[in-house]
Amino acid sequence: MCNTRLCWKPIVCFCVAACLGSALAAETLGQELLTAAGKPAEGPLDVFLGQPFFDMQVVFDGGNDVREPYLAIAVDGTLLAVRNYKKQLRRSEDGGRTWGDIIDVPIAHSDSNMIVDDNTGEIMSVRMWDGADRVFRSTDGGQTWTEEKITVKPNKLMKRFEETGEKKRVTKGASDQSGTYYLHANASEAGVTLRHGEHQGRLLVSATFRPHAKAHPSDREPADALFSCAIFSDDHGATWQVSDFFPEGFTEEAALVELHDGRVYYNSRSHSGYYDKGSARQLRPDETLRREAWSSDGGRTWTDLRISQVLPDGGGYGRGYGMKGGLTRLPVNGRDILIFSNADTAGGDRKKMTVWASFDGAQTWPVKRLVYAPHGAYSSLVAGRPGTPSEGRIYLLFEGGADGRYSAMQVARFNLSWILAGERTGSGQVPEWVLP
Repeated sequence: MCNTRLCWKPIVCFCVAACLGSALAAETLGQELLTAAGKPAEGPLDVFLGQPFFDMQVVFDGGNDVREPYLAIAVDGTLLAVRNYKKQLRRSEDGGRTWGDIIDVPIAHSDSNMIVDDNTGEIMSVRMWDGADRVFRSTDGGQTWTEEKITVKPNKLMKRFEETGEKKRVTKGASDQSGTYYLHANASEAGVTLRHGEHQGRLLVSATFRPHAKAHPSDREPADALFSCAIFSDDHGATWQVSDFFPEGFTEEAALVELHDGRVYYNSRSHSGYYDKGSARQLRPDETLRREAWSSDGGRTWTDLRISQVLPDGGGYGRGYGMKGGLTRLPVNGRDILIFSNADTAGGDRKKMTVWASFDGAQTWPVKRLVYAPHGAYSSLVAGRPGTPSEGRIYLLFEGGADGRYSAMQVARFNLSWILAGERTGSGQVPEWVLP
């Protein structure tokens, strides 16, 4: 019996493809991949073009602790914005024009960002840090949530740590125990459902392997370095496998997207600078830039480590410890148009919230545009889904308001044409097929 809803049009279910011994690809069948909402998973480019469009509104405010922006988009185009520190969520069913009342949710600090299962339409948030691995799951577009136990399987290196006694997995609160670590996915960008290749249907989201140590992540010895990683599930979120670690340590708060050929692009914050002002030194150029890697096996391993020469790891207050950035891929057939967001300050203050666009799957980033100059800290991005009220828009949720960087969260809505009117970076060229 088919237990997924990710189907080809005409009605050819993915589970039928599995029974035939292959994960059928849309390019092979010449048919359209549909989500659980019966809408195309990917569509045309032109809906993101046309007349430049931009607007912005506050969705959370009050006090000076409006932190941890998480943004997701359900299969029917409903937008979900989370203020993580306060366990608050707001929804928009009309493409971000209006937002509903605040809903109290169980998603709290140190939990992962949201993961939308395109197969079932369910939305999840994984919690791993407090001793009881579980997932919070919503079947009604984020209005209500249930809690379920899950299994999290360690990677090979974590198994070796356990076998040798070098490091043991404990909870976040067990910081007084030496030789220990915990897992979390705090400040991860929204997860993805893989659509192409042999791992089609897999859920994938970034996470962090975090050894316990007294020092700030930037000031640690290599043996206590944080490593970004991913967790993935092939059974709709009941079981999760930890991927191999990112190829460089002192990394966390990452984002990932699937490219149209099935590869996964990974973009991570770096803590390679310093935090303690007593350790002040001149930063190397690479200490203010983002880290990148790729996967060709559905997010199990990461290769081709690269330090981006374009994307800043902004917001490190001149000390090079970066901050969470946003990342999304526009759901356009056969194209890898990526949008990235961060403070355009090269490791400096948390301001000048900016977006960059790539048209070749992150090989180059030829154009950027300033969104909000006064303040801009953590950010999160999603792209509108075809055939829904969100279609053709890009959505940016970020920390920053009139009274300071943590006084509000705002949602900016814009299209690709608005970005194209921005500043050229010198990294590659904007291709002719995207220009008017």
